[in-house]
Amino acid sequence: MNKRQVQWLYEELPGLVGQGVLPADAAERLRQHYGEPEAAGSTAKRWAISLFSILGVTLIGGGIILLLAHNWEEFPRPVRTGLSLLPMLVAQGLAGYGVLRERASTAWREVVGLLWAAGIGTSIGLVALTYHLSGDIGEFWLVWTLAGLPVAYLLGATVPALLYLVGITVWTGSVLNCVAKEPLWYFPLLALALPYWWQTSRANRYHLRPVLFAWVLAITVCIATGLALARAIDRLEVWPVLFGGLFGLLFLVGARWWGTTTSAWRQPLQSVGVLGVLGLSLVLTFGDAWSHGRWHWEPVQTWRAAAEVAVVAVILVAALALWVRSWTRRGWHEMMVGAVPALATIGWVLDAKTKGLLGAGLFNLYLFGFGIGTLVIGLRRRRLATVNAGMAVFTVVILCRFADADLGFVLRGVAFIVIGLGFLVTNLVLLRQKGAAR
Repeated sequence: MNKRQVQWLYEELPGLVGQGVLPADAAERLRQHYGEPEAAGSTAKRWAISLFSILGVTLIGGGIILLLAHNWEEFPRPVRTGLSLLPMLVAQGLAGYGVLRERASTAWREVVGLLWAAGIGTSIGLVALTYHLSGDIGEFWLVWTLAGLPVAYLLGATVPALLYLVGITVWTGSVLNCVAKEPLWYFPLLALALPYWWQTSRANRYHLRPVLFAWVLAITVCIATGLALARAIDRLEVWPVLFGGLFGLLFLVGARWWGTTTSAWRQPLQSVGVLGVLGLSLVLTFGDAWSHGRWHWEPVQTWRAAAEVAVVAVILVAALALWVRSWTRRGWHEMMVGAVPALATIGWVLDAKTKGLLGAGLFNLYLFGFGIGTLVIGLRRRRLATVNAGMAVFTVVILCRFADADLGFVLRGVAFIVIGLGFLVTNLVLLRQKGAAR
């Protein structure tokens, strides 16, 4: 909410409390959540200053590196080593100065945090170049971001934490085909960054820093989980269960602990989770998506296979547990989105006997029900966005079935026209009802 909206809300709160519409404790929690109107209105300004400061530091650092690179080979090794460590030492000095002078502004912490993290990466890269140290890009990202993660905790800076999430994802992908390295280490590495998220979320979980962290976390965890468990996916063809459980878990966790706002930007877990659920469900409506050969165990690596299965089981059980608990909340979207892990498991179990026919039929019915239910809810509440979302899901399923079936161009064209008219008529009716209500 912007400054004017917050001020309007604060003007309305006394009347709402006096009329009994809103409890006094709820009004106080709203004031604590949005803070003072001046602070709420200046958030964008503070972060704009931070972003431009980060851009300035990046350009200056890049220019200095280019100037040094021009004559790099002419310097002796001790001088090159000193110059390699200089960016990190300068950043540490600035951080120490900021701590002593109590410069705790967001812009200062983010700029110094970026400079420190970039200095660590620059120092590692230049020292490795100077002494011809071996290694690949994945190892570089892991060492760099692992060394830079403490900066996020020391300064309360988000940029080093985001770099860390990206770094461990890159490392997981780089060791995918390496027998000597284990991509399952991604999950312990991920656990190292989660306390920072909790630390920044305690005061206000909808603040820009924890929200930005959650966006990067939700996106990278979907990518890295698939990479870390690629061997299990290849041997057991368990990807519907894995990704159904993962997307459902993300949505349910977000709905349970970050579900008191209607802003999609401030709901990263729900947004990524529901998009993943709908995308996965759409793929599973095709019979060819269900594989028929499974359980290719590797006797030499049974411990690894057991660990991979255990991770899949933990994700699935956590998603199912939250889904069962969501029944008491009676939220339509929580119950429908949270049902995908269970449906994917049922389809996966039935896959071997039915060659994917029951699984595909199950998810066709699921998406039809999801679309129609969302459409009905939108019509009852007169919410145009909800109506369009329900119609979009319903339409995409129909179009996929038309594309999958052996139908002529005329019939497909007529179907497209009818669906398009349905969209237009529904939107016009709702807009007229809203205009009449005003």
